[in-house]
Amino acid sequence: MAQDAQIHPGPEPRELRQDAQRNRLSVLRAARTVFRERGLEATTRSVAHHAGVSAATVHRRFPGRDALVADLAEHAARELVACFRDLARTVPADLALERALRVVAAETVATRACAPEHRERFADRARELDERVHLALHRLLVSAQEGGRIAATVTAQDLWLVRTAVTAAVAAEPDTERAGRAAQRMVTHFVRSFRGTD
Repeated sequence: MAQDAQIHPGPEPRELRQDAQRNRLSVLRAARTVFRERGLEATTRSVAHHAGVSAATVHRRFPGRDALVADLAEHAARELVACFRDLARTVPADLALERALRVVAAETVATRACAPEHRERFADRARELDERVHLALHRLLVSAQEGGRIAATVTAQDLWLVRTAVTAAVAAEPDTERAGRAAQRMVTHFVRSFRGTD
């Protein structure tokens, strides 16, 4: 999610004590910050320090860094999908699609230090999560097309093109602030073309 996003409790295989759940969420929030700043090579010890808990606390909930990365990525995908659902309920369909793409662009900037490595090291899982997010975006696209707000010629592949263009724009710009502006310009360009007539 974008940098100001909140991590919320996800479903657990068994009930956690309130303090254990609080520690788990604190670790996930810290991991998000640390991995985004330093990449996936950041240690679980640095995550624990950032969370204000012991390394043993981290290891009780996550047997290793890979488990922590996997849980964090799952949360990020789940929150994106939930964000898209909220947009679909609260704004016109074309604006929901545009804002969802802008959230994806902001997330691409926020995760630039760790997302490429995640896709390389955990290729199958990363692909699965990407496809889940893409499916949620496609639902927004279909809704906007059904309402006549987006051209019927726009396809699911066009959504992949937006995300690819955003990723390329972010990778090409070393300055984070400029990368953010470039990513949002990509979204503006594509959305304008999506609203064009057939």
